[in-house]
Amino acid sequence: MAISLTPMLQQKIEQAQRLQSELETIVTQRYQLEVSLKEVEKSLEELENLSEDAPIYKSVGSILVQVESRDKIKKELEEKKETLELRIKTVTKQQELLEKKLKEIQDELAKYTAQQSG
Repeated sequence: MAISLTPMLQQKIEQAQRLQSELETIVTQRYQLEVSLKEVEKSLEELENLSEDAPIYKSVGSILVQVESRDKIKKELEEKKETLELRIKTVTKQQELLEKKLKEIQDELAKYTAQQSG
């Protein structure tokens, strides 16, 4: 027996599909931010392990440029780390909110489906 889709039910299904798509985008974004954060943390770690007189290079576009000041590059990396951590926190909150909304809609659809088949 096929379940007939009321306009409200069709709207809920479309809303769930949109939320699922947004959620996939947010998860991908979060993953990319976490990868960038790990790179910055690794760079900071390597910077600490270098001798004081070791030359340090930074990627600018498609070339490497020698860095004048060790402290300047360290500060730059720390600021980038803070920014990434803040963005990850924001994206995580968005992800949690989307997951909650999606679960609510899925529960509504499951309840409706159970009523129709019961």
